[in-house]
Amino acid sequence: MALQGKITTNRSIQAGGLKSKTIVARNMTISDGQSLSSLTDVDVTARVDGALILWDDATSKFKVRPDAENANLKIIGGSF
Repeated sequence: MALQGKITTNRSIQAGGLKSKTIVARNMTISDGQSLSSLTDVDVTARVDGALILWDDATSKFKVRPDAENANLKIIGGSF
């Protein structure tokens, strides 16, 4: 039940799969000078050298933190 689509070099759109053949495409451009701190769902107030980004479900924002104190965090390094 997957919708498959293809945008060709002449920008025509073709779709196959479901009866409702709707493809939604959106152009996004990122210009020079944009930064992570300008995003509305990112809190960078605790930003320091070596910080990492964690999702905070309580605030529905990504938070830049110097530590990873979270009971739900699991770092799986693989098998050696």
